[in-house]
Amino acid sequence: MIIRVICIVLAVSVPLGWLTLVFAAGAIFLPYFAVIIANAQGANSSKSATKSAEAPTISISADSFREAKDKNAS
Repeated sequence: MIIRVICIVLAVSVPLGWLTLVFAAGAIFLPYFAVIIANAQGANSSKSATKSAEAPTISISADSFREAKDKNAS
């Protein structure tokens, strides 16, 4: 971003000419290329497949409730 700010300042301060166009193009296209490069590196950085966490399945049978009633009744 510092390079982009420098390009903007130079594009405004340099007299109109081909150098102004170079600085303006740098200010416009540098962020675009930075995002493209960052996204390309982010996709390849995790080469190993990450495992997703799964919650264990809990099953309670009706017999468990009957046994709890019987214990509370006595």
